[in-house]
Amino acid sequence: TLLVETMEMGFNALVAAAFHFSNCVENSERQSVASAEMDLLGQDKISSLGFGEHSVAILRDADRLKKLETLFGSVMEESSKSKARVAPDSIDAENLRNLLLAESNDWRALAIRSAACLYRLRSDSSAPGPPGDGAREALYVYAPLASRLGMHRLKNELENAAFRTLYHRQYRKVTALAKEVRKFDNTEETESQPSIGQSMNAILETVTSEVHEMLENDPVFSNMTESFKVSARIKEPYSMWKKMLRKGSKHILDVTDAIALRIVFDGRKWTASEDSSVTSARERALCYYVREMCVSRWAPLNGRTRFKDYIANPKPNGYQSLHYTAKTKWQGQEWMIEIQIRSGEMHTVAEFGLASHWDYKSGRKKSMVGTSSPIRSGFSSGSYLRALQDWNWEQTSSSFSRDASPASSEVDIKDNDARECLRAHRIRERTARLAPYIEALAEARLDLARKKVFVFLSVGDTRREGNILSLPAGACVIDAIREGERQYGKQLCDTQVVCNGCSAALTQRLQNGDVLTIPTCQ
Repeated sequence: TLLVETMEMGFNALVAAAFHFSNCVENSERQSVASAEMDLLGQDKISSLGFGEHSVAILRDADRLKKLETLFGSVMEESSKSKARVAPDSIDAENLRNLLLAESNDWRALAIRSAACLYRLRSDSSAPGPPGDGAREALYVYAPLASRLGMHRLKNELENAAFRTLYHRQYRKVTALAKEVRKFDNTEETESQPSIGQSMNAILETVTSEVHEMLENDPVFSNMTESFKVSARIKEPYSMWKKMLRKGSKHILDVTDAIALRIVFDGRKWTASEDSSVTSARERALCYYVREMCVSRWAPLNGRTRFKDYIANPKPNGYQSLHYTAKTKWQGQEWMIEIQIRSGEMHTVAEFGLASHWDYKSGRKKSMVGTSSPIRSGFSSGSYLRALQDWNWEQTSSSFSRDASPASSEVDIKDNDARECLRAHRIRERTARLAPYIEALAEARLDLARKKVFVFLSVGDTRREGNILSLPAGACVIDAIREGERQYGKQLCDTQVVCNGCSAALTQRLQNGDVLTIPTCQ
């Protein structure tokens, strides 16, 4: 149900998820060490029932990720028992995210495991006692993964469920503030007045409609653009709380971007042969034109002191956009709203990183949705030769499933069933929306495979400490020992190393997910 609710997943993914969750329940009930045998039985059963190899592949991937999560939990449990640290910390969480990504052959497996995390949180939300590590994993591991997958609803639900579990007092405070009623000038509060949250939603709907109408009816903007999109959002409770902490705000009304609206457009080429740099320059000028249009309609807060020009002064990661905090009137009160303006090219960089910028400029852009290019210019800036090396490596390496499950292969459309047709249409829309996220995720996975290997390390004798090590690709056992000594400040015994339950030589090359157990020297 979660996969349908939050992600509109297709048939193959739903079949794999059903068998995967069944395996998890059976393994939990039996508490058996032979979970690998159960996983194989599940994979065989899918095949015997005729669901196809695609479902089996997704199930196999999800089972592999579940095993890595279990290993992570057992290693972190040792650290928690020794009270050496609270698991997982930010570094462990980042390394676990990268390990799961590196070991995923299909993005749907990551989605299934993220949904499993949300299911556990929903099931345990009313349980008494202190919050478990599951909420921390949701916050620092699975919510970022869901965001990278472009599944923002799932990401928001994970963050809010974890926020409610870990910081229930703060969660109640933020949600209570949104339910308050903002008093009118010289009037008493009445039951008929909308809450702050309801007012924000109404403002968002009104301003979005007004911006869309303003741009659509402007002849200069219409003539110079191929397409545009106006989107808006109200900060979720967890994001709102983080911003209040960072800015020292006392109320959600003090958060300048609690309500935000974004305008993204693609500039029109004046000739078919026009150089992309010329189009980009025109788009940059058009960003300022659109901002002035907005300023004439929604005056900036405190003059122009709230203007942020990331086009003239890009962020170090390449982010470009125009931001300003505007003020608007709603039912006699002044409200703040942040307006962001950027081109489709800028939006692609903001969402998917600098690597996607080169795909966009290659002429393959399509209404602000990037598609893959056979040769990319690296993962930061890179050079042409490096791009050729990357492309060659990609062609010869194991492939990451980038297919976003077209509706035609995921769902059986019945001509006489309107609901099935509607669902197929939604899946096609989801396919187009997720495509650039899946592409960026695939590139990140290839980058990790080239550069890093992630292993579990458990050190000590009776009181063990454990974490995930991020090592250069090609690292050996001796490299893990030296890194462990650096992190823990202890001398490790390099003559008694155990890797995956067997004695290991110092020169043994490490693979993703290896478990190293190393005692400390007496």
